Amino acid sequence: MKKIFVSILAVLFMAAVLPSCSHFDDLAKDPYAIYDAPAQEYVHPIVFNTTKNALTIFRGTTCLIMQYGVNHNYESTAKVVSNYNISEGVIDDTWTSYYLQYGNAVKMYDRAVLEGSEGMQGIALVLRALLISQISDTYGNVPCREAGQLIRTSGSGKYTTAYDNQKDIYYDVVAMLEDANAHFAAEEAASFSRVCDKTYYGSYDKWRRFGNSLYARVLMRIGMKVMAESSGVIEFDDDERTPISVPDKLAALYQSYLSGEGSYPVMRGRQDRPMVPFNKYNETEQTPFFSYTSGNWNAITVCNTMVSRMLDGEEKIYEVAVDGVNTRPCGDQLYWATKDPTKAGVHAPDPRFGCWWRKINGMPTQMTAENVENFYDTFRSAAGNFKGGSMMRGSETEPDPVWSALYEENHYYDLQNASEYPLMQYSELPFIFAEAGARGWVAAINDGVTLSLLKKAVTESILEWNPYVTETSEQVVNYVNWVMTEELFSGSAYSAANALEAILTEKWIANFFIGIESWCDYRRTGFPLLKTNGPAAGNNCILPTRMRYPSDEAYRNVDSFKAAVDGWLGGSNNMTTDVWWADTPESYNNRLLGRQ
Repeated sequence: MKKIFVSILAVLFMAAVLPSCSHFDDLAKDPYAIYDAPAQEYVHPIVFNTTKNALTIFRGTTCLIMQYGVNHNYESTAKVVSNYNISEGVIDDTWTSYYLQYGNAVKMYDRAVLEGSEGMQGIALVLRALLISQISDTYGNVPCREAGQLIRTSGSGKYTTAYDNQKDIYYDVVAMLEDANAHFAAEEAASFSRVCDKTYYGSYDKWRRFGNSLYARVLMRIGMKVMAESSGVIEFDDDERTPISVPDKLAALYQSYLSGEGSYPVMRGRQDRPMVPFNKYNETEQTPFFSYTSGNWNAITVCNTMVSRMLDGEEKIYEVAVDGVNTRPCGDQLYWATKDPTKAGVHAPDPRFGCWWRKINGMPTQMTAENVENFYDTFRSAAGNFKGGSMMRGSETEPDPVWSALYEENHYYDLQNASEYPLMQYSELPFIFAEAGARGWVAAINDGVTLSLLKKAVTESILEWNPYVTETSEQVVNYVNWVMTEELFSGSAYSAANALEAILTEKWIANFFIGIESWCDYRRTGFPLLKTNGPAAGNNCILPTRMRYPSDEAYRNVDSFKAAVDGWLGGSNNMTTDVWWADTPESYNNRLLGRQ
């Protein structure tokens, strides 16, 4: 396996971002000093780099395949991500960046054991669980039990690393999170150095809550598959480890969600989110987008799929007159026709839209290069500027287009260089428990509670992004009521019959800028329902079920790579084989609707 050792550059970066953690002062002299650093000095570098990589992966991949945005730069190869023709450079991103941090987390755990620090062992296990689950979610079967060993030996040069089955990986992840919770419970100290943790400022309690919130995500990720294979019971290879019932564990986590405490405490509110700070004035702590030119940043336009959900449900085929003849600049694609939010029918506008997008003109996806060019040329202003809604980039740009038009208030947002980004949102928890209730897995969550949890989730997501509203603001109340009473899911307003689609469609919106989470939910459930057979859609019109293994694995890790490709992938390093937890009839049948 490649690149899981700590490079000199990465080590020097850690020294730069944590100058007050004294051990890092020696790193410029000895690039292997990281091996002897105290466990707490690993925390911020791992968290910062993991979040930074998640942001890059979202904007460059998830944003495009999950129809948040479309790359309208038809001169750039980046546009093909929307069409599922994904380059090796994009495929390599998660593998390269996350395995590096996973190796650091493995070593951090070793140091914590030597130090006898229960809390540090807990944090290291949470980070290991997060990273290896994200890697496996992206590729499927990957190295896990042998991964991260090079860093333990200061780089032995051994690259032959076995690939583990995703089922085994996820059972290991469950064990990691169980052990992490136990370590936190045994930790006597309330905190560690604030300097070494810029996310939670050294609070073991908040790290425990994040770890258990991640646990809820993990159980929901594998829940349908475990229910189908073993009636919801996880049996471990270790005979001494007690089997775990997915429904029972979700019920325990839900009770902690209600009480704020319990044996598995989870995030209590937005204040417990892992918000990772960035600083555009400090070169080592800048966002991954800091050096983007305006052309590169503005190349992504809001997708009409997102506009139709957030602002107006009406989609029309858009035609323009060219030399007296009506023509469709987007081929057979649909274009969201409403350009003025004051004419958006009875749909209450989503208060998050203008936090993310500078205009309300949506763009179709899966278009040919010619149609992208035609679309771009058709929707230009008199000054020659494209009128599609690109991402917010700061106070020097346009204000929130919905607020300006409807409420005559100018609010400005900055996605490109925000001062902090979430590694996980608090709103994900009520979405998880709402889904558990809709599936009948937690007896305490009946239909009425499921509805309340969905309302809570949507409301919390709005408040996570829009600082100008409160839970009782008219704009928030109107939008949430719209989602519950008038928004259409498969042609009908919310009900117990379409609750899963409603929950997961709204969760798709809420997971904006959260790594690959919406892609995982889509593969797991088939929601939201997405059209995947546009004019230029590749990959047999299948929205990728996984990313291909990086090409250099074929010669760096020859035997293990070949065994994986010839085994579970059936001989082809493809993007159409379902990962273990996504291989269910429900998921397959829902995704199939997008190709009909």
